[in-house]
Amino acid sequence: MTRRELIKTLGLLGSASLLERICHGIAQGAITPASAHDLFEHYERRFAEARLRMPDRNPAVPADREAIARVAKECLGIRDEWIPKIRAEKARAVSFDGGSIEMLRASSWPGVAATALLYLPDGKPSKPLPLVVLCCGHGKGGKLAEGYQRMARHITRRGAMVLCPDNLGQGERAAMGHSNCVKPFACGLSVQGLIVMETLGWIAWALKEPRVDARRVAAIGNSGGGTLTVFLAALCPELAALSSSGYPSTFEFVARKEKKHCHCNVLPGVVGQLEMWQLLGSFAPRPLFIFQGDGDPLFPPDLFYHTARKIRCVYRAHDAEKAFEARVVTGGHSWDARRYVLAGDFLAKQFGLKKSIPRENEKEQVLAATDRCFDPWPADALTTDAVAEQLTGRRVNDNVKLWDVYPPAAPRDVPLDNIAHRGATRQILAQFEAFLRK
Repeated sequence: MTRRELIKTLGLLGSASLLERICHGIAQGAITPASAHDLFEHYERRFAEARLRMPDRNPAVPADREAIARVAKECLGIRDEWIPKIRAEKARAVSFDGGSIEMLRASSWPGVAATALLYLPDGKPSKPLPLVVLCCGHGKGGKLAEGYQRMARHITRRGAMVLCPDNLGQGERAAMGHSNCVKPFACGLSVQGLIVMETLGWIAWALKEPRVDARRVAAIGNSGGGTLTVFLAALCPELAALSSSGYPSTFEFVARKEKKHCHCNVLPGVVGQLEMWQLLGSFAPRPLFIFQGDGDPLFPPDLFYHTARKIRCVYRAHDAEKAFEARVVTGGHSWDARRYVLAGDFLAKQFGLKKSIPRENEKEQVLAATDRCFDPWPADALTTDAVAEQLTGRRVNDNVKLWDVYPPAAPRDVPLDNIAHRGATRQILAQFEAFLRK
């Protein structure tokens, strides 16, 4: 690559000395530690420029709210016609103190096996019940992670149904692939976009379930489930209430992390186009509750307060400020006993559930890893990569890497010094490119 070509690749964002140092590294036949640092500096400047060009979209304005939803779909590669029609059947049921759990075998797209737990309160209700979709994050075991099970049981004991699906490639569906899938991006989709579309399919399924009161359906999620609920806020008008936790901050902050992301965290083109407050603000005037721990090591409380302030302004514009609540509580990243109660109180207020129940019994036995909907996993079930190819009709090289789809501002044939502590430089720079894609 010539110096002129490199400058064209890097753009005119860096100083002459910055470009000279990177050129020097390439001239030496390798990227030196100093010039690798310069590449990170280059991306810092690009993130700053993206922040400056951010469109002014106010979710309190109907036209802007429509644009926010449209851009979110474009970033994730979502198409309404690709939202799957879920078909589910009960594999078996188990009981717990206060309710029962139906273990669901399902299919979403053709050839795609899906799994979920449906929690039901004890008794025979005389009318349809409210339902809460519990969106999983990266908890070990997916829907079987203990924190998700205990949250689901707490809400069920208050009188609501809870639907907890496994995301693509997580939990029981791990064989599909998840954290390192690249083909969805090469096909113009994203891992998160596939998860959002499948979740919308599950919500559509729930709305047709006779036991569900379609006017009282909510979604809650923490961490990766917080990511999912941020997008549902703008893309699922059927929801009556929503809670997102362990994630509300800024996309720019997430994108700039110098670490190897799980690929469900890679959101193409979102930086410089959208921020979380715009998506969450799009939920107004419906009830919204966001919260996190003051000791969360992944998301600083300062950014949470920054985002909450902007969302509150949107609710105020709708004259619905009382419908929005933001809390920082003592604790770390994950849901705990106190947060089960906080989420339960929020849902009880919206849906007329029980206002209080006995404290969670931490010794109560929950489902184990062997409590599966499919056993064994279907050998012919499609992978996450194959789903992307099936939906788009594209075929992608099996060895494709993220930096093939989003080439960093450095020649592929030049080694990059791995100077970050939590991932290879080329992977991190490819993630930067993905987030910054125009």
